[in-house]
Amino acid sequence: MSLREDAKKLYSSSLAKLDPSGAVFDYLSSNKIVSSNYKKIYPVAFGKASISMMTGFLDYLSKEFPGLPIHEKPIVVSNISNEKINYNVDLHFTSHPIPDKKSIQAGDKVINYISSSTDNDLVVFLISGGASALLSKPPSSITLDDKTILTDLLLKSGASINEMNTVRKHMSDIKGGRLAKFASPSTCYSLIISDVINDDISSIASGPTISDNTTYNDAMDILNRYNLSEYTPPSIINHIESGIQGHIEESPSEIDNCTNKIISSNRLYREQLFSFASDQGYLPIIIPRDITGEAKKEALFLIDSINKYVTESDTNSLALISGGETVVNMKGSGKGGRNQELALSFLLNHNDIKTNREWILLSVGTDGIDGPTDAAGGIIDSNSIKKMKKSKLDINTYLENNDSYNYLADIDSLYVTGPSGTNVADIQLILIK
Repeated sequence: MSLREDAKKLYSSSLAKLDPSGAVFDYLSSNKIVSSNYKKIYPVAFGKASISMMTGFLDYLSKEFPGLPIHEKPIVVSNISNEKINYNVDLHFTSHPIPDKKSIQAGDKVINYISSSTDNDLVVFLISGGASALLSKPPSSITLDDKTILTDLLLKSGASINEMNTVRKHMSDIKGGRLAKFASPSTCYSLIISDVINDDISSIASGPTISDNTTYNDAMDILNRYNLSEYTPPSIINHIESGIQGHIEESPSEIDNCTNKIISSNRLYREQLFSFASDQGYLPIIIPRDITGEAKKEALFLIDSINKYVTESDTNSLALISGGETVVNMKGSGKGGRNQELALSFLLNHNDIKTNREWILLSVGTDGIDGPTDAAGGIIDSNSIKKMKKSKLDINTYLENNDSYNYLADIDSLYVTGPSGTNVADIQLILIK
């Protein structure tokens, strides 16, 4: 089996075990959240793993509490997917990474649904990555077009996911703990699949059900830091300034009706990939720091890691495993995603790799969607190098134009999986034989 086949097999087989449905079912089986003492259950799932997470939740209810009433239809808000659910649910397909009218309609639907809950009921939120766009409810003073403009600016700015979500929380009626307020006075429980590298619950999906320590001042500081203030629509600037002046209530610093638990994350997946690599005869090494910097520069760090861990005298087959979520500083007009940009930078600098042993890099978004493309990421090996040398395209020009997708497509180095139904950020897998 070739290294490319090995990398694809290791990744796909380990990701298949990262089943959101099973993660929800297993957590509920081990932690007695649901009780027959509740009058009604209000299940709501939103994010890229929402369909599978709701399946796991309803499977558990059907098995353990078949007579416990569910209020109307459970609500599921997802990106467009071929995934099926064998239950009667209110399913909404909305937009990511830019919210649309359907995102706002879903936000209204969820608010109306949970607002009827009482102190005798249990509201269960099943939250996964991507929900910041998929479920949206801007204040009445901010239009969807204005929110879309700022979201696009943030995505291209190089701001981290935590920074972007700080701003999002301060132009929303549901983010930053505000959604949990609509569920009051019921008991509320959130089961979360984390796509945020430090597993900061207040940043996952912009923290809709947990207290928030960030402020309108923080949001304005981020806009200024990335020179976005002058390009931000006036309605949003006015809203944030009103918050700074105390005319609009800050996001809640305390929430006493909701418990939040992470049931799956990038760190847990790295450990799972470690075990799979070991089972396949590789000596696995988890790179000890998160890959969260600028994508082009993180490629250089991964090359340094190869040089650090690989020696010519060592005959072990190695698997270097890392994870995180890089940022891309958009200066060009090309097509690509952060994993593709990292892969292309890795290819450009491959001559800095000191070993003569065979190697391969796979950099992939676990949701199967890398940026606004149909690719999950990039895969770089000796075949990529051969085709690069034959290509008439200038790799430097494509990298500077943030056009990694088209260059990688030309040299058969895109990695395409389709939507995976989960999201625990990005993984880099380097195999060496």
